[in-house]
Amino acid sequence: MQSGRSSLKVSTDVELRLPHINYASDLFNIIDQQRTYLRKWLSWVDETQSPEQMQDFIRTSRLFNKGGQRFTTFIFENGTIVGSIGLVRIDKDHQLAEIGYWLRQDYQGKGIITKACKTLIDYVFRYFTLNRLEIKVAKPNHKSQAIPLRLGFRHEATLREALYIHDQFFDLELFSMLKSEWPKKHP
Repeated sequence: MQSGRSSLKVSTDVELRLPHINYASDLFNIIDQQRTYLRKWLSWVDETQSPEQMQDFIRTSRLFNKGGQRFTTFIFENGTIVGSIGLVRIDKDHQLAEIGYWLRQDYQGKGIITKACKTLIDYVFRYFTLNRLEIKVAKPNHKSQAIPLRLGFRHEATLREALYIHDQFFDLELFSMLKSEWPKKHP
């Protein structure tokens, strides 16, 4: 984050924090306790089997954040880690990136992801050399599809059978936002 900051304020209760090794145990506990719920749309959940693997993920995330290949942050509400949001893929050549997010089931329905997305998008369009942001969501994941629609993203396409998870293919819905549209579109 700019000026040596390690967090971005989303609201009085919510902030986005850069990865830190101290978060590994809490993150693993969330994943382990909510494994059945999270694995439905997140393929990496099954491979996350120990706090040490989460430490490795955090180390890798820090390197990718520094190198500009990804931008991982963790969502905290009132000091408790509740999920993650970031740029899961950055294409510098074409100035585009894909946003990914997940949230603990017991924290959903409070607008946390929508507000976190808005904060992330404001930050990214201000400090990154990006023109286009994409969000791809499995067609049956209606809750997650509501986020880009709420933020004014444009639905561009249905990517047929573009997600293969748990031995099954799913269509992906592709949503996009251009930098020139963002100030005019967001709530």
